[in-house]
Amino acid sequence: MKFSTLVMAAACLSLTPALAKADYPDHPIQVIVGFSAGGGMDSTIRTIAPTLEKILGQPIVVINKPGAGGALAWTEVARAKPDGYTLGSVNYPAVSGVTAGGGLPFDPMKTFAFLGNVMVDPAVAVVSNKSPYKSMKDVVAYLKEHPGGLSYGATGSMSLDGLTVLALDRTAGAKFRVVNFAGTAEQATALLGGHVDAVGLAVSEVQPFLDQVRVLGVGGTSESDLLPGVKTFAEQGFTLPINESSRGMLAPAGVDPAILKKLRDAIKQATQDPEYLARAKKVSQQITYRSPEQVRTAVEDQITFLKDALKK
Repeated sequence: MKFSTLVMAAACLSLTPALAKADYPDHPIQVIVGFSAGGGMDSTIRTIAPTLEKILGQPIVVINKPGAGGALAWTEVARAKPDGYTLGSVNYPAVSGVTAGGGLPFDPMKTFAFLGNVMVDPAVAVVSNKSPYKSMKDVVAYLKEHPGGLSYGATGSMSLDGLTVLALDRTAGAKFRVVNFAGTAEQATALLGGHVDAVGLAVSEVQPFLDQVRVLGVGGTSESDLLPGVKTFAEQGFTLPINESSRGMLAPAGVDPAILKKLRDAIKQATQDPEYLARAKKVSQQITYRSPEQVRTAVEDQITFLKDALKK
């Protein structure tokens, strides 16, 4: 009798992990965002969260932990229990830049499991509508003759705009004089006040200022529906290795493959949901699904480029 009881107990214990996977998730999932509330990354997660809640059947709790270009949040995710209940946001080139610059105490390619990309926000180069420059070609031609002769407002060397202008320098030989600001509002104020010649923004960020600025070029592989008539950097002859912010989610390494599959499938399914697409359109988010494998390859390529570029 005692022997049979032990056998039954052992059998129940052996089934516990499988049952846990099948029941996942059975309580709320937290997503740690390494940037302030109201910013682009925060908005991306909060916009998709209701749809993920509908698919997974549990609340998605967004926790903002800004600092060190996202490194504080990524470090917390890296240290979390790999059970699928603590996830992180990821935006590249930010994670690529922080890694290449030595800002992470670990290798993100080994420490994280990417879950997929949900949207892209292409970079834009912007001047005042009173500026004499009509295109990126005009600006590049001037800078080749006058290195550092134009100022460019960015929000840090590892930000999308900071890394895009670095890529322009390395790829086209066009060196701006970079001036850093705390955020988009400060950048726009400086540009419209004539204190800088150009600024780097993202497509979603430039929307409120379109009647006062001229967009010289846009990142991405095709022209943006939100900026009709604006040619891409590549169309103007400048194929930049960094020219858009891609945003998605990740998990700490070690999460069970069955749970990872549930999360990855949920994210892919969410990007096809009509309600999510409608919400995203209202806040100028360009939904673009990319698989975990595509995200991994892109981040690896960016890290390789930036490690070399930052040495020069």
